[in-house]
Parts: sequence; structure tokens; C-alpha cells
Amino acid sequence: MPTLNRFPLLGLWAEEAARRLGYRRDEAEALGHAYAVLYAIRANRVPHAQKDAADAQPKARSRKKTPAEQVRFGGDDLDVVFVEGHLRGRVGGEKPQTPETYRASVAAKFPPEYYPRLQGAFRQVFRTLPPRLLRGRQVYNLYDQWKKACGVGRLVDLDQLLAWCRQRTEADGAGHAARLSK
Repeated sequence: MPTLNRFPLLGLWAEEAARRLGYRRDEAEALGHAYAVLYAIRANRVPHAQKDAADAQPKARSRKKTPAEQVRFGGDDLDVVFVEGHLRGRVGGEKPQTPETYRASVAAKFPPEYYPRLQGAFRQVFRTLPPRLLRGRQVYNLYDQWKKACGVGRLVDLDQLLAWCRQRTEADGAGHAARLSK
């Protein structure tokens, strides 16, 4: 049973959603990595009571952060920058999310042969959805469905995920055909 951590899977999932929305490949990869970073940050947030205690401690003087531009993606506002006219993520730190960081932090984490298989399966799922749905929370909502259905602790069973995508695509395709025949 091949498994993988959710971070690279969410990065690929978001990259394919961005492609469905019409982003160029390099920009979709940057957005996919940025989206995964955003949710990793959210998952690792300090609980409120611990944060209050930490806030009471004296802090070193920090630099003022200049506000970043933002792009609305998957129902979230992602910090971005434009480098030579190309969109790059800027979530959670000083280094931007780029196609290179996507390849190192997302694509390189997959077991052999699973990246292209899952990329194709994710692409098929997104083809069944109108792009307008992907501007809202549907990107995360579907991710949440498959992480629960295919999860093994904090990992995801990749074969189950491929089966989930196949079932989802077939169900949406059958529903679409039924709507057209009416």
C-alpha cells in the first residue's frame, strides 16, 4: 500500500485546480505550492491559550512586513508576487513559491510513477467541474473528502485516492450525461 503525506498531495491537487482555472503551468505550480504551504501553516497553528502565553513573552524587534499582493484562489487569499510578469506564491515566509520549489517540495515527494497517475486523475476530476466552482471552497472541500476517505493516519493511501478519483469522475460523468438527456 503506497502512502504519502498530505502536503505534496494538496500541492498537486491545487496545481491541477489552478490549471483548470486557466493559469499557465509555471504559475499553477507556484500556486499549488503556495496553497499547500498555507494549509500546512494553518494545521500547525499554536492553540489560542498557548499563543496568549507566548505573546506575553518579550519579543525581539522584527521587521515590518510589507503587504503582499493577493490572488483569490480556492476560496482563500494567497499572498503573491510577480517576478518578470509571472505569478509566484509568497505564503508564510521570505522565499516565494516557484516552479522550482514546487518540483522540490511537491513533485519530488511522490513514489515512482504515482505523480503522473495522480496528476491525470486529479485533472479528470477537475474537468467534471465548472471553473467557477473552483474559485470558491470546492478545491478544499473535495480535498477534505478524499483525505478522509483515503487517509491512513496523517498519510494518504495512493491507490485508494486513485480509486476515489475514478469513482468521482464516473459519478460526475454519469450525472452530466443524465442532465443532458433531459
